[in-house]
Amino acid sequence: MICLIIHGTHCAGILASSGYSSKGKYRGIAPEANILSIKVLDEKGNGKTSDILSAVQWIIDSKEVYKTKIVNFSLGAIAQYRERKDPLVKAANRAIDNGLVVVAAVGNSGPMRNTILSPATSRYVISVGALDNNRTPETDDDFIASFSSRGPTIDRVRKPDLIAPGVDVMSLSYKSLNNYTSLSGTSMAAPMVSGAAALLLSKNPDYTHFDIKRILAGSCSKINASSLDQGAGILDLSKIF
Repeated sequence: MICLIIHGTHCAGILASSGYSSKGKYRGIAPEANILSIKVLDEKGNGKTSDILSAVQWIIDSKEVYKTKIVNFSLGAIAQYRERKDPLVKAANRAIDNGLVVVAAVGNSGPMRNTILSPATSRYVISVGALDNNRTPETDDDFIASFSSRGPTIDRVRKPDLIAPGVDVMSLSYKSLNNYTSLSGTSMAAPMVSGAAALLLSKNPDYTHFDIKRILAGSCSKINASSLDQGAGILDLSKIF
C-alpha cells in the first residue's frame, strides 16, 4: 500500500515508521504502509499553490503505477474562496473522485473560529484537528490544542471532522535516521488519521474514501468541547480493531 504524505520526515514517521531505531517505542500507526514522498514546499515550509495542484494531478495520474491509496495534506492555505472556487479544495475533491482517500490538517490558526485552512475546508475531505492528551492515556483530562483551527468553514460546514493527538508528538527527525524529535501541530494529528485509514484499507481494500470517513467518525469519543472544535471527537482505534 502506498500513502502520499506532503510534509516531511516527522509526519511520515507518525504514519508508517517501523520504530526500528527506538526498538519499537516510536512505531508509526501503520508501520507496514509505504510512503510516496513528493516535495512541494521549500525548507521554510513555503510553496506555491500551483506546485501543490501539479503534485495532486501527478498523484491521480500515477496512482495505478504506485498503487497510491491515501493522500495526507499536512499543509494548508488560508481559505479565501468558497468550496466551489477554492483551487486546493477542487484538487482534493478530484483526488477523492478518482478513488483516493484524502486526509487534511485543519491548520494551526486557533483558537479563533472560522480558521480552518484549505483544503480541509472541503466538506468531503477528512479534516483533522489537534488534541492535547496531557501526556496521559486517559481521555477525561484531554482538551483541544489551543492552536488547532476551529470551524465552521466559509460555507458554514462543521469542521474538523475529528481530532487526534497533536501536541508533543515524538517521531523521526530529518537530521539523522537514528534521531527522534517532538513536534506539535495539526500536521502531526493528520498522519495519525491517515495511518488509521491505511489500517482500514489493509483490512478491506474495497473501502472508499466515504466508507473510511464514516468508520473513523463512528469510532470517535467525545470530550467536553464544541463540535466546531472536535467534530465527531477523538479517534479511538480500539473501537475499530
